[in-house]
Amino acid sequence: MHSIDSINGMTHTEATKLRRARVRTTKTFLQIASTRSGRALLTRETGISSPKLLHWARRAELMKIKNLGRDYADLLEAAGVETVAELRRRNPESLHDLMQRINNKKNIVDRMPSLKRITNWVEDSKDIEINVTS
Repeated sequence: MHSIDSINGMTHTEATKLRRARVRTTKTFLQIASTRSGRALLTRETGISSPKLLHWARRAELMKIKNLGRDYADLLEAAGVETVAELRRRNPESLHDLMQRINNKKNIVDRMPSLKRITNWVEDSKDIEINVTS
């Protein structure tokens, strides 16, 4: 269970608004923000837009995968992988090559994930129950 601040792209002010709405962990956040109605409720309580909440919910769901932290989630997003469902469909070798090319251009992470790690992410993603709906 991660703190709500561990979701990359969230400002301190936004995290504070969520904590005031009694959302302190990524687990609690996912329980609420996984559905359109839950995001609408959070939008009313915090003033944070529903599209932003959806983006963060997808990020939090990706963070359920072992050894996939926020920096690697940024790199995956740059490679076009924003959801667990998208990760499931990826070929690990192709994804590794693409991530390497992107990281060479944008320098998102200091240390590239190995092919083995990416293969594990793809395999682990198949065991994650997808709860976030559009």
